[in-house]
Order: sequence, then structure tokens, then C-alpha cells
Amino acid sequence: MLSIVIRGWMQFSVGTTIFTLTDDRATGEAYCLAHHVTVDGGKRRLMLASLRYLDSFVKMDGAWLFAERQLFVDWLEERALS
Repeated sequence: MLSIVIRGWMQFSVGTTIFTLTDDRATGEAYCLAHHVTVDGGKRRLMLASLRYLDSFVKMDGAWLFAERQLFVDWLEERALS
């Protein structure tokens, strides 16, 4: 049996967000920069990703809910850390 333990952390920074509202529907676009650091055996790696979310919302009983979410990866970079 193979057992793999990878530790690390992640951080998401949300940047520009754009929303368009109507009475009970909305669309949104949000940009995000994701940092993922993994530690595997003493080796650390960094993965950076530029993400974009395209969302649709619906208002039901006075609350805004997600109707649909699409995720796009605009670019991705990986590198070793010292």
C-alpha cells in the first residue's frame, strides 16, 4: 500500500470583481491569484495560478444564491522553493 503525506498551505487573493444585477438575477466575474506551497519530504514547491470565476446568481426568498460557477485558469506556474 502506498502512503503519501504532502503538507503545505494555500492563499487566495481576490482582485477585481465585476457584478451586473437585475431584479432577481445577477452575473459576476472575479479574478484571483492562488498560491499553493507544498512540502514533500523536505522539498518545497510553489504553484501560482491566475484564476477567473464567471458566476451566475439568483435571488430566492430574499437571499442571493449561486446558480452556476465556471472556473478558468488563465495561467499557471510551478517552481521549487529554497
